[in-house]
Amino acid sequence: MMNKFYKYLSVMTLASSLVVNVSAMAEEKEQPGQLVSVEKVKNEQVNPTLWLPGNVISRMNAPISAEQMGQLLWIEDVGSQVEKGQVIARIDNRHLVLQMSRQQAQIKRYHADVVYLTSQKKRMSALSQKNNTAISELERITKDLAVAESEVLALSMQIKQTELAIEKTAIVAPFTGNISQRFAHVGELISVGRSLVQLVDTNHLDIMIAAPISIAPFLQKDAKVLVKWQNKLVELPVRTWSKAGVQSSRTFDVRLDAKDLTLLAGSAVTVSLPKEQVSKATLVPRDALVLREKETFVLTVDKENNAKKVNVLVGQGSGSWISVSGAIWAGDEVIVRGGERLQEGQKIRRGESLVAKR
Repeated sequence: MMNKFYKYLSVMTLASSLVVNVSAMAEEKEQPGQLVSVEKVKNEQVNPTLWLPGNVISRMNAPISAEQMGQLLWIEDVGSQVEKGQVIARIDNRHLVLQMSRQQAQIKRYHADVVYLTSQKKRMSALSQKNNTAISELERITKDLAVAESEVLALSMQIKQTELAIEKTAIVAPFTGNISQRFAHVGELISVGRSLVQLVDTNHLDIMIAAPISIAPFLQKDAKVLVKWQNKLVELPVRTWSKAGVQSSRTFDVRLDAKDLTLLAGSAVTVSLPKEQVSKATLVPRDALVLREKETFVLTVDKENNAKKVNVLVGQGSGSWISVSGAIWAGDEVIVRGGERLQEGQKIRRGESLVAKR
């Protein structure tokens, strides 16, 4: 009796398991593919753009040179962050210190002469009223006093010059920045005008673009333009541009404010600048773009709910949307979420649109 019961229980367990598996398979067939969020491509009025190479530069970037000759005693290392007014190099100033000591001793002597001759002049002025000899002596003393006073004045100027020369043996940073290069080494004899270091202000960066003169009428100050580097795409404001072009190249300089970028001065980027008046363009959500080093593409959804890769050229941004050109049209569906690991041809399942909520 118990054996029949166990057999019955085994059969029922197996049947339940089959029902669960069949249900799971049915559910899987009902909802195949990767769950993604999609959005429809649309048409809107935007500025046609031109992609141009740009370079990240510092607004303040200068070689710091020696203003005094002498042996280099100390210099900051490459990569050091320094503040405005901070000493970045020192030149031996012992010869200048000795020179100032001699000048100070000379001026003391002439000061003493001025004091003595001044008192003698007063005494002779009183005697000159009584005899002619005192008059000639007064003239001599007056002349000697004038010479002594002129020597004091000349030595005072020389001492100030020597003090300034001593001060200049301590080379200071004219602005806050980072030392990117060093051109001299401790122990070298440095001449006046010799470059010691390259100082770069890393807190105030620009992106500089040599743009065709033809696009100048379409630029606007503070207008946001797209900047691409590596696998990133950001919007930056136009800070300024040159009002005169370079005749040989037919280009002019455009500067973008890049202070918020985590890029080093000297980095290369590409920039999208407006080249024509507003016209209708195809727009996709910014999150639909997949940026690679050698290509940019979107993943669309075909009639069989398969993912399809479409290469595009990126144009101007418009909020959370961006204009593109390629084999893509208004009404096409593009994947904006969940497609990170999708392969072309892979099945998808539509989820809730996330772009509309932004």
